[in-house]
Formats: sequence, C-alpha cells, structure tokens
Amino acid sequence: MPFLPIAKTIVSSLFKRESTLAYPFAPMPKDPLVRGHIVIDGEACTFCGVCGKKCPTDAITVNRDEKEWEISRFGCILCGACAEVCPKKCLSMSPELTPASDVHIRDKVKGRA
Repeated sequence: MPFLPIAKTIVSSLFKRESTLAYPFAPMPKDPLVRGHIVIDGEACTFCGVCGKKCPTDAITVNRDEKEWEISRFGCILCGACAEVCPKKCLSMSPELTPASDVHIRDKVKGRA
C-alpha cells in the first residue's frame, strides 16, 4: 500500500502548474524587495569609519592609517545601514546581484595616499 500515496501525488502534480522555474533557460524575475549589494566610490571615501561602526554584523572594517576599506560579502546582510550613515554618500546599494563565487570573499578598496 505505500505506492498509493506516491501515485496520488504524481497524478495530482500532472494537472497543476509548475512549482519551479526553468532557471538556466528562463531568466529569474527580479524581486523589487531585493537590495542587491554595497558599492563604494573609493575616490570619494574619506575613510572616516562611520560605516564600520554602524554595520550590525561588523562586515565592514576601515583602516584609517593605511586608507583601506574592506567588506566581507558573506558577512554583509544587505541592510543598507552603512549607505544611510555615510557622510560623503560614497556608499550606495546597487540593485544588481553579485554572482556567487567562492574565490572573492572580501572586497578591498585602497584610497589615495
């Protein structure tokens, strides 16, 4: 009798619409609630460190002495708090998603000396 519940599921799914997307062949629809990722304008950044202090997950580290800004992409929760408090508005939220990668875990920006 264990075959009957499975057969019922198979037959019922034949008459319902698809529950998954044909991802490689059809583009994934963009959700308006997706924030994307953080983008920094390294030329405008003064390396004040306000963004790092406001980050709830400590994904941003700012080194004022070496004029270096670093974000951990896996630690960032895309809340946008850093972009809201940036005094020079050099941080912004881009609506585009970054491709998945296991190579580039951190992004670094070096400032002008």
